Amino acid sequence: MFKKIMLAVIILPGILFYARESSGLVMGPARFEVSLPPGEIAEGDYYVQNDTNESAHIVVEPENWFKEAYDYGKLDIKDWVEFDAYEFDLKPKEIKKLRLRIKVPTDVKGELVAQIFFTSTVLREDGQPVEGIKARVGGVLYVAIKGTEIINAEIRNIAVSKELNEGKEIIKIEVNVKNKGNVHIRPEGLVTIEDKAGGKLIELALTSGQPVLPAQEIGHYALWDKPELKAGKYKVSAAISYGKELNMEKTAVLEKVFEVDKDGKVIVK
Repeated sequence: MFKKIMLAVIILPGILFYARESSGLVMGPARFEVSLPPGEIAEGDYYVQNDTNESAHIVVEPENWFKEAYDYGKLDIKDWVEFDAYEFDLKPKEIKKLRLRIKVPTDVKGELVAQIFFTSTVLREDGQPVEGIKARVGGVLYVAIKGTEIINAEIRNIAVSKELNEGKEIIKIEVNVKNKGNVHIRPEGLVTIEDKAGGKLIELALTSGQPVLPAQEIGHYALWDKPELKAGKYKVSAAISYGKELNMEKTAVLEKVFEVDKDGKVIVK
């Protein structure tokens, strides 16, 4: 039994929010992230705009994505992603709304991910496509299978190093996050450096936004552009949160001791 729901997309005339653009071809949203139970049918809207001064022919090409991280087996993209149109023409500056339908299989666990490509070809005056002149842009659709998600991650390591940036010495702190679950995560977090007496010297935000796929390990980093580290021992700690996209937020922490020797070399214990 399939149940139908609607996905909301915010749109204002002439403006595509959270959009991507390539050579005058604009689409949005650039990313859908939804959680749906098995057997659900959900519908939402994509928008595509020909932001050029020439008419164009558009082809919609969805694909199963991140195949190295997800086992799709015999599941074809057409088995769970449908559009109400796959080819159409757009006049200069014209915007078209496309209806997306997601049909969640009943026997899938974890997550399904699709890349929705839009390919544009300029049209000649006779209405035929111009050979070889194309633009392509895509957005990612993440569908977590509600009730089957495993949200689990850990900080595997913290590295501290000195680097030169535009002739100035900086401290780089890199935090490796391992996704041990079956859905993607987008970790956010902070790193803190303290002296041996426990005094906080600096707190920095880690880079965020990049997805970490199941079984993937990715480094997130922070830069201290005006470090003041004398010879001695220090503690660096990292704290991240993840799973917020699915309202299943969790945290992970890790601490390391590092030492700065008399020559200024950083040694992580």
